[in-house]
Amino acid sequence: MQPMPIKRHITQTIKLSTPIIISQITVVAMTFVDTIMAGRLGSVTLAAVAVGSSLWSTAILFVFGILMAIPSVISAMDGADENHKIPGFFRQTLWLALILGLTFTVVIRFMDPLFALFDTQAEVIPEAKAYLNALSWGVLPLAFFVSFRYLADGLAITKTTMYVSFLGLLLNIPLNYILMFGKLGFPPMGAQGCGYATATVLLCQMLAYVIITHKHKIIGSYKIFSQYDSPDWPEIWRFFRLGFPVGISMFAEVGFFAVITLLASSLTTETVAAHQVALNFSSLLFMVPLGLSMGITIRVGNAVGRNNPIDIKNAGFYGIGMVLFTQVLAAAVTILFAPQIVGLYTKDVAVATIAVSLLFYAAVFQLSDGIQVAAAGALRGIKDMNFIMLSSIFSFWMLGFVASWYLCFELGYGAEGLWMGIIVGLTSAAILNIIRFKLKTQKPPELSA
Repeated sequence: MQPMPIKRHITQTIKLSTPIIISQITVVAMTFVDTIMAGRLGSVTLAAVAVGSSLWSTAILFVFGILMAIPSVISAMDGADENHKIPGFFRQTLWLALILGLTFTVVIRFMDPLFALFDTQAEVIPEAKAYLNALSWGVLPLAFFVSFRYLADGLAITKTTMYVSFLGLLLNIPLNYILMFGKLGFPPMGAQGCGYATATVLLCQMLAYVIITHKHKIIGSYKIFSQYDSPDWPEIWRFFRLGFPVGISMFAEVGFFAVITLLASSLTTETVAAHQVALNFSSLLFMVPLGLSMGITIRVGNAVGRNNPIDIKNAGFYGIGMVLFTQVLAAAVTILFAPQIVGLYTKDVAVATIAVSLLFYAAVFQLSDGIQVAAAGALRGIKDMNFIMLSSIFSFWMLGFVASWYLCFELGYGAEGLWMGIIVGLTSAAILNIIRFKLKTQKPPELSA
């Protein structure tokens, strides 16, 4: 089989990734809206949303990570012309989504001890607790939503997620306004209202994807809902084992950022609010490389299904090169427009001053962050999940966390020290992931084994 030309690799990756990028930006735009609206209610509410969303993200992205193995499996089945296996496989992933959703609904509601562990400011804790309890109602809908989404992504049908994400953003703004500020007869609920708004949006998105899965011309042809399959525990366990390392790697990375936020929460309310501003904007920019990473996974997975070693390598490295280009632009925008960016979030002079200084570090880590997630996407495509897990644990916890703690508290650099540690962790992950993909693609027989 002849390898694809470079131009086709690039155009196919762009075609697949663009709707994913837009949908990911829309998802983070919801957090952007949450952060801006919380900022209008004061630094305490903003800090509560920052701390609460960090804990929520850590837990829920473990669920995301496990289910993120769906696109690589389905794209490989599609590439190998084994589409008849997809419906049965996907029905079993829905059982796993149910188990994960129920489990983490409970987990989200019992995170209180973490506030004391990290010396979170006492004034922030009540609102953060209320925010998490409200958010917990959205865990189960989210687990099903991402399952349906990854089914579509694996089939290279990525526009549907973009439309559903736009629906979520359109619902999130008025729901936030009504519940946070107390409109249309509702009492003002602040951070708790923000949590209820997000949970409601997630339920609506799940229902929208159920309809799409049934009615879509291509996805509907798989007749996912045409029959009931009892749990096939060996199959569920096999898939769980495949996705578990990705879940741990996501947990390690997002947990790292969450712990950094919790460490910042022990400094001052203004510092944690500024940290949230810088982190939220960085997360918005990160959706571009993350979306490209998902496209890279699909492209590499499809090449694996076609058993084409050259296309496996090219799909990965051309995608990584595209991500590097986008991250150079992101870093430039962050440095050039830092004061204007912070001004969108807050008018508090103390918060704004700290946030502007942190955005410099955010600009620096855009490069390594983009490369590490792009290379991880390529590794997911060849199902090298265990290495991603080990790389994340080592980079973020054995290097990044230690560096953040030491620079912040031992050397007294404060919030800036925390962000220097973030750069250390991301750079390590970038180097390890890209070297691993290079080594794996030099040994084609192992990829098809």
